[in-house]
Formats: sequence, C-alpha cells, structure tokens
Amino acid sequence: MADGWKIKMDRLASVELQIRVAKEKADKLSQLNDELRAQLSSALVERGALGSECEAIKARLCTTSTDAEEMVAQYTTDVEAAEASLKTTVDYVRRVSRRETLEEIHARGFDLSSEIEEAKRLEVEAKKLSDPEDEEGSKGSEESESPDGAGNWSGSGEDQA
Repeated sequence: MADGWKIKMDRLASVELQIRVAKEKADKLSQLNDELRAQLSSALVERGALGSECEAIKARLCTTSTDAEEMVAQYTTDVEAAEASLKTTVDYVRRVSRRETLEEIHARGFDLSSEIEEAKRLEVEAKKLSDPEDEEGSKGSEESESPDGAGNWSGSGEDQA
C-alpha cells in the first residue's frame, strides 16, 4: 500500500508541476493578450483621430476649392470689365485724336465745322461710356478747347476758304 501511495504522490507532484508550468504559460499568454489589447485600443484611437483629421482636411479642401473657384470667377469678371473699359477708353482716345486732326485742318482754313461738331458729339458719347462718373468734367474741357478760345468753331470768314 505504501508503494501505491508513493506512486500516487509522484503522480500528484508531476501533475502539480504540469499545472504550475501551464499556469505560467497562461499568465504569459494573458500578459501578452493584455499588451495586444492595449496596442489594439491605441491603434483604434489613433485611427479615429486620423479619420477625424482626414474629415477636417476634406472640409478645408472643399472650402478652399470653393473659395478658389469664387476668386477665379471674380478675377474673370474683373478682367472682362477691365477689357470693356479699355475698349471704350481706346474708342474715346481715337475720337479725341480725330477731333484734334479736324481742328488742325480747320485751323489751316478749311471749313470742317460740321465734322468737328459731329466728332465732338461722338467724343462726348465715348467719354461717357469710358468714364461715366466724369460726364460734367468732359463737357467743360471740350468747350474750352475751341480754336478761338470762346467756344466758337465757325472762325472768321477769311479762315473759311
């Protein structure tokens, strides 16, 4: 019977050793599992933060894109307005040049009063188109530019050959 108990005690010691080894392995695996869970939680938090940051960047991109499109549209409108203004200014300068040429011819004795008056009228219209805010100033300056200084374009009878 003593041999039976000895065999059973040896088996019990062997089982206890196996249980202790298994428990140590289980503890190590539990610790590893806890570390992996912590890393997973950290990765999930980081992923959430990156997702939020990505959404914020997308929103800023949309806003920036919209702002850029609005700026391009405004610049296009401004360029078109500047081109139109430039065209009317060029037309005005061309008409002023024509009137001055007619005045020079008139000063040499040719009667071009009707042509000069028509050129002045067209010049005033062109000035109004090119600078609508300066309507009063343009009328006064044109009258003061007449050859005899009195606003009279007919000149003397001798000048009109």
